[in-house]
Amino acid sequence: MSFEISVNLEYAFQDAGETIEQRIDAAAAAGFRYVELFLLKGRDLPAIRDALERNAVQLVSTVADYVTQLVDPQTHDGFCDIFRKAAQDALFLGCRNVVVTSGRGVPWLTRPVQLRIFADALVRLLPIAEELGVTIYLESANTRHDHPGVLCSTTQDSACVVEMISSPRVRLIYDLYHSVVEGEDPAIELPRVIHLTDHIQIGDVPGRGEPGSGTIDWPAQLALLKTLGYKGLIGLELKPTRAPTADALAYIQRICADA
Repeated sequence: MSFEISVNLEYAFQDAGETIEQRIDAAAAAGFRYVELFLLKGRDLPAIRDALERNAVQLVSTVADYVTQLVDPQTHDGFCDIFRKAAQDALFLGCRNVVVTSGRGVPWLTRPVQLRIFADALVRLLPIAEELGVTIYLESANTRHDHPGVLCSTTQDSACVVEMISSPRVRLIYDLYHSVVEGEDPAIELPRVIHLTDHIQIGDVPGRGEPGSGTIDWPAQLALLKTLGYKGLIGLELKPTRAPTADALAYIQRICADA
């Protein structure tokens, strides 16, 4: 079974140009048919949609917001508006998956209490997700290097919230790079959460470069995914260490095709 790949255009194909449209063109020329973006706010959405359509490329996911601290209940009303606009923009681009991040945690509440408040925020979003037909993706991010202070730092943090809500509209992204940097072993974590997981993202360690630039055994990781029956996309949310991007990503394309 081969794995199909999506590529995050915030980091990859920067050598193709400043605009997302230029990066979509370059990604398509390199053989990618799925892409990911972060925030859509302030971007030329009609131009991006035209680029997606002319290249027959699908946008897989976007991010609602990074700064809202959802452990604070006073942010929940305003975040509903943020999420609705983000979801509407995603739908304009043919995308039905919107990532929601927890924001920073606080030192004066226990982690279980904070995760429950985060879950309460997501419950507020469910009617909007149902109305618009979108799925909410939760993703944990490491605190050791990239996101100090974030609430959902371990895989189990986000998995716990997904299980608390127990809705098909709320699913998990497992980011192997963040997991490994946080000190986790994918062979232990993934079997625990694979039933909750719709999408897997990767990057090598150290440095979050392309597979082959670090120390992770990628054939072994793909074999693990195959054993677990994962059939979704492999998302390349990474920072290529060399140009052109197409050359940097050729190795993971090849071994995903052969997996």
